[in-house]
Amino acid sequence: MSSFQEVPSSANALQTSNFAHVIFQNVAKSYLPNTHLECHYTLTQFIHPHQKDWVGIFKVGWSTARDYYTFLWSPMPENYVEGSTVNCVLTFQGYYLPNDDGEFYQFCYVTHKGEIRGASTPFQFRTSSPVEELLTMEDEGNSDMLVVTTKAGLLEFKIEKIIKEKEELLKVTAVLEKETAQLRDQVERLEKELNHEKQRCDQLQTEQKTNIQASETLKTENDDLKKKHDEAASKVLQLEEDIMTVTQKAIAKETELDSLKDKLKKVILEKEQLECVLKTEKDEKELYKIHLKNTEIENTKLVKEIQTFKNLDANKENMITYYKEEVGRLQLFIAEKENMKKAFLLSSSNKEDASILKEQLRKAEDQIQASKQEAVLMSKELSDAVNVRDKTMADLHSARLENEKLKKQLADALDELKKITALKNEQEISNTVEHELRREVEDLKLRLQMAADHYKEKFKECQKLQKQVNKFTEQAKIAGNQQNLTDASNIQTATAIITDKKLSASPVSPTSSDIVSEFVVKEQVREMNKEIAEKTEKYKKCKQMLAAYFEESFAFDLLDERYLL
Repeated sequence: MSSFQEVPSSANALQTSNFAHVIFQNVAKSYLPNTHLECHYTLTQFIHPHQKDWVGIFKVGWSTARDYYTFLWSPMPENYVEGSTVNCVLTFQGYYLPNDDGEFYQFCYVTHKGEIRGASTPFQFRTSSPVEELLTMEDEGNSDMLVVTTKAGLLEFKIEKIIKEKEELLKVTAVLEKETAQLRDQVERLEKELNHEKQRCDQLQTEQKTNIQASETLKTENDDLKKKHDEAASKVLQLEEDIMTVTQKAIAKETELDSLKDKLKKVILEKEQLECVLKTEKDEKELYKIHLKNTEIENTKLVKEIQTFKNLDANKENMITYYKEEVGRLQLFIAEKENMKKAFLLSSSNKEDASILKEQLRKAEDQIQASKQEAVLMSKELSDAVNVRDKTMADLHSARLENEKLKKQLADALDELKKITALKNEQEISNTVEHELRREVEDLKLRLQMAADHYKEKFKECQKLQKQVNKFTEQAKIAGNQQNLTDASNIQTATAIITDKKLSASPVSPTSSDIVSEFVVKEQVREMNKEIAEKTEKYKKCKQMLAAYFEESFAFDLLDERYLL
């Protein structure tokens, strides 16, 4: 250490300290200078360690705690329990130790209060001569050889050997203590088990009389079991026949279901075709409706035009009549003109009258020519009007025929739509019936499988019960002859251990094994009676299920026939 902390002291430290509270172990008479030094010490129950306690090397003759040569802090023991003894080790570095000065030193334990609570025997620091340190010893290998070693080496070897032996002894001691505790626990447990077995044996002895009386009833119960077994076997045979019948009916139903599936596929195909036709008919119906609407609009226009042409025709006829009358008058006028011309030629006496008549004749001729042209134009217009009227009447007749045809097609489309709707409803009904049939067939298959499984289970249980009845019969015959059986292995083990511990145990009654056997047989017979009752109840339920299945199968046949019709 390069520096040391100042440790407080008091004037009465030596008077109040007790050097026996800390004991220094394995202190040699001398140590080598400039060599690491281990200090072994033991903290007794009379001292309470503190983190400020320290161990110092003092020169013999010291007077206060401040007269140390060097020191090290004493470490706090791990897992320290107050009032216990703790071994500690400190290592002083060689360069802090005194040289070979011929003085005597000792270890001292100083508390944080400055009290010296332990001191070692004196020792020196000196360099040993080779002759002083050499020792001779025999070889441990029995080779009749002398080994020369140093005293320090020999001491270190012995110390290491002793430490190893100490550690091994501590380990062996811990193992032995653990084994001792386990053996004690085992002895206590076995004693408890022995007492428990004694109580159990006493209880079995008290129950022996009851079990003997119960064993007498085993024969009668065995006979009843045989009768029940025979009845169960006959019921199983009947159940097997019922299952075969149900299986045949289920196969027939599956065949009918396959035929229904084929019919359903055909109906579905027809449904798809009808749906396509229905879609086409619907499109054509829409087109017909549009065309009919347009045709009605055109018919309305044609009716209006025909009415107009009729009015024009009437006007034309009136005009023709008028023009005919005018032509008649003109013809009369021309005839008169011819007569007047002839008369003029015959009596052309006055020139002025002739000129006037010529002018009037010219005007009359112009008027006649204009009337002729107008009559020709009116005849042409009348002919055109008659042609238009005839064409309009023909178009109207064609439109009426087209309208009648469209109405007929619309009626046919509506009838087809009604048929397709009816087929669709029938298809939905068919799908519903098919779903119900599938569900009933699956239910029948499930019930058939349950009945078959129950039959197998019933058959196995009957065989098992027959074996148990035979076994119990044999046990009942030899139950009175079994004696002197050995007790349980745990009772023997407990008795042996208690005997080794010099404890006494009362012997078990030689008839305890007979009592146990009788009790076990009785319990097994009771369980077998209970199982037979349960199996009988299951058989009744199975029979009820088969009856319900037959009723549903009959109803299913009626439904199938009605659906086929």
